Amino acid sequence: MARAPQPKVRSDLFDTSFLRRVEHLALLARRISSSGQRANRRTKQIGAGIEFADHRSYSEGDDPRHLDWNVFARSQKLLLRRYEEEQDLSVYLMVDCSPSMNMGPSGQRTPFERALQVAAALGYVSLSNLDRVCLVPFTDGMARPTKTLRGRGQFASLLTQLSSLSLSGQTQLPMAVRDLPRYRPRRGLVVLISDMCDLRGVGDALRYLSFHGHDTLVLQLTDAQGFESNLWGDLTLVDVETGQSRDVTLTPALLQAYRNEYDELTDQVQAMCRQVGARHLLSELSTPFDQLVMRVFRVGGFLG
Repeated sequence: MARAPQPKVRSDLFDTSFLRRVEHLALLARRISSSGQRANRRTKQIGAGIEFADHRSYSEGDDPRHLDWNVFARSQKLLLRRYEEEQDLSVYLMVDCSPSMNMGPSGQRTPFERALQVAAALGYVSLSNLDRVCLVPFTDGMARPTKTLRGRGQFASLLTQLSSLSLSGQTQLPMAVRDLPRYRPRRGLVVLISDMCDLRGVGDALRYLSFHGHDTLVLQLTDAQGFESNLWGDLTLVDVETGQSRDVTLTPALLQAYRNEYDELTDQVQAMCRQVGARHLLSELSTPFDQLVMRVFRVGGFLG
């Protein structure tokens, strides 16, 4: 019986040089954390911890050892003390796998390739911190999340998962987000990596994540060179996701109008994030990888 071929890691994205850079970034992150510049990365729930949270009324069957006798002496009320219990952080790396993520400047990384590399770096730091990491690819729906990983020894598995992703479908973020609590009900940090070119339902998706208790970071990847052109005049533009085409006469004025529309789109994404308390980070593809990852570390709360 023939063995199934083993998945391969993409050497064009995750070569030895890249792995050394990720390790270097992880060391920088640990130094920042140990110096006190850290975020509160752990999630908390009511449990058997040591930090007092609040009271609740005593019910038959509760452990009397948790009664607050000082409150009883003052008010004659039987109340139980409840404590906060720290949990490992669950990190959900949601990567946009729609074809628009494959549009980028010639000779440079596409948004999709950059998304895979950023997800790998964030995953490495999270695994090193013994957090739980889950890759969640999406397009017009959410593919079933990959196996949850924990521990730095699982980094090779994460690279294999990332290398197996391919582009297809159309971006429909609400449909993808809707399925996340069903497959992964545990609350955590959601890192949404996308070009955010389709805003239909984005606000609803962010509110849905907030409603289910997730902390959300939106990393919006953009290509500044897309606002430049060496081609002018009559052109036929084809939508890479729908296949629809449109004839246009490209002029400097029209290209500037397109840039203005994109700036307005980005402003809308930022406003949607603010409304639900999500964080937003806009990054151009020309931004050096190390610089981008350190910005995500700081904004996303990975330094802890």
